Amino acid sequence: MRNEKSRFFRLIVLLFNGIWSVPLVFIIRAIRPIVTIKIGTFFSTRIGHFVADTAQQWAANKKNPWNIICLYWLPDNTCNIQWEKMVRRNLFVHSWVYYIDRWNRLLPGGEKHYLPSTCTGSLDINGFLENTGDSFSFLSNEENDAKSWLRSKGWREGNPFVCLMVRDSLYLNQDPLHSNKYDWSYHSYRNSDIHTYSLAIEWLANNGVWVIRMGKIASERMLLSHPMVIDYAFDKGKSDLLDIWLFANCNLCISSGTGPDMISDVYRRPTLFVNFIPVIRLFSWSHSFIYPKHLIWESSGIYLTLSEHLDHSFVSTEEYRMAGIKIINLLPDEILNAVQESWERITGIWINDKDDTKDKEQFWAKLKTSPEYLELHGFIHPESRLLSSFLRDNKFFYK
Repeated sequence: MRNEKSRFFRLIVLLFNGIWSVPLVFIIRAIRPIVTIKIGTFFSTRIGHFVADTAQQWAANKKNPWNIICLYWLPDNTCNIQWEKMVRRNLFVHSWVYYIDRWNRLLPGGEKHYLPSTCTGSLDINGFLENTGDSFSFLSNEENDAKSWLRSKGWREGNPFVCLMVRDSLYLNQDPLHSNKYDWSYHSYRNSDIHTYSLAIEWLANNGVWVIRMGKIASERMLLSHPMVIDYAFDKGKSDLLDIWLFANCNLCISSGTGPDMISDVYRRPTLFVNFIPVIRLFSWSHSFIYPKHLIWESSGIYLTLSEHLDHSFVSTEEYRMAGIKIINLLPDEILNAVQESWERITGIWINDKDDTKDKEQFWAKLKTSPEYLELHGFIHPESRLLSSFLRDNKFFYK
């Protein structure tokens, strides 16, 4: 009964606001030969889509001619208040646009004015972010608040730090915007064990790099204790501001492939995707490295080659099970190798040899044979690659 009353009330409000918004819709359509006004909103309940879609549209809008105008609205509840503030500061976002959007879609003929959240699945295949070269800026008080929290942990200005994001199932199962609405178990193939990252975390910390384990909600605390390691997921001082600022300013983001890593992406921070599948979905438009999980045929115990990975680029746990494929998480030593190579690459220590160059060319040649390639890739960042350490330890991969 309460839901019915709520729907009825929303309908009355929509009809009432139609008094001014319907005429405005017809005016917008009438002036289109001269000025095109596009209207839309964003998928704002998932941080990855919310960040990627808003940043990419902001970058794309910079290239629009003067006579294309984009208007936006946001729902009452978004997944991150800080990012919502920044979106409102940089895009034309107002609540009254909602009624124009609704009536434009209700009345036939408004397709040319409808602005979807994304046309590319939140993938920057056009390279808008790289070609723009900047993103939403933080206010001085926001910068000060974020750095103040870091200083309280012992960090000092100029100290390098890494954001580590290891996916588990708890966030989607418990977050108010997602829990009790859907069975998210189909995503379980993307999960990893935080404890298998301890060797890599310790190596970074022992080399003077702060490591911040990120997450709004996490299943387990880290067992590793080190003065330069922060288990932010369990820290009382965590906030929506820090969720954004840390990913936006880290020297390296290490992720198993989950939404918040898109923050580092839009701020052009190097990202290591470790325990990441399917391979075909790597962030080709970014300065990113990939060290994937292993896939094994259950019937024979034989590891899948790259070609077989591409032929079985599934996005649900059940699909892998039905195909007879077992998913194997990386060992601590493998994660350490991935982190060491990535850090050496971004700090200029690593020097590519002829094999590295040949392997990279072969990798992209293989990817281009996938029927999904053109849908998922366009602009290719020169530093997007499968890590050499993975190929060194898995020589069968290109067979």
